[in-house]
Amino acid sequence: MTKGRWILCLALALPVFAQQDPFRPIGKLPVGDTILSLPSPHMPSQGTWEVKFSHRFNQSLSHGSLADQVHSLFGLDTNADVVFGVSYALRRDLQFSVARSNTNDTIEASAKYVFLQQAPSVPLNVTFRGGSDWRTERNVGDRNSLFAQAILSRRAGKAEVFALPTFVTNAGRAVSGNGSGALFDHAFNVPVGAAYFFKPPLAVVAELVPPNGDLPDGAKGDFGWALGIKRAIGGHWFEVLLTNSQATMVDQYVTTTFQGSGLDASDVKLGFNIERRFGGR
Repeated sequence: MTKGRWILCLALALPVFAQQDPFRPIGKLPVGDTILSLPSPHMPSQGTWEVKFSHRFNQSLSHGSLADQVHSLFGLDTNADVVFGVSYALRRDLQFSVARSNTNDTIEASAKYVFLQQAPSVPLNVTFRGGSDWRTERNVGDRNSLFAQAILSRRAGKAEVFALPTFVTNAGRAVSGNGSGALFDHAFNVPVGAAYFFKPPLAVVAELVPPNGDLPDGAKGDFGWALGIKRAIGGHWFEVLLTNSQATMVDQYVTTTFQGSGLDASDVKLGFNIERRFGGR
């Protein structure tokens, strides 16, 4: 075979070899930066900014009469726990975020690093996230929490499942009079989630946080749950959800309590998220 034919054969074979690369990451489902309240393992492209707004309304839809619910527009007239956040992808595998919640005036700063991406020879996405929650409200003790998370996921067709082993210090709130302190020194939990895309921009999403086994004697908390619809439009994500938990920060949801009270699995509250990405390469 002449030299020219060897070159032609190699050129024709290269796309085949590329398709068979066992370590080339598979395509990502458009989950966005969060599942519903839990962080996702995915990362936007380098140089991407993202802003996020979250609301968790206080009124339970499972309490009160229908007239009461209509009067408050099913909770939309009530107060809400609100989060505003911004993030920046410094590299394609490294993102920095800061968010502020009106619950205890908490500021959460974090970094997220993509360690592995699912591929034919790599069974999981593996991302590490760590940071701090700083509660700036008056009359609050144990102001600082540190946390570390491993965010694991696996895609199968139109579905993706998630698990987030999470460790946090000074977790939860024990309320006493006008003040509060940490419910316990440290806590560990493994929240899980799942997303199924009917078509690439539209998905039904669920989260579940098991009851925390480290709760002190006498404290009771049911599992935390959330069920929502996610819609991706360009660089926007819109999420409407039902949940029994107003928790949005790591030190809140890991304990399956909120502001000193254990979660009630029968509670149903409205919430929504809006994410917007811009920039990037």
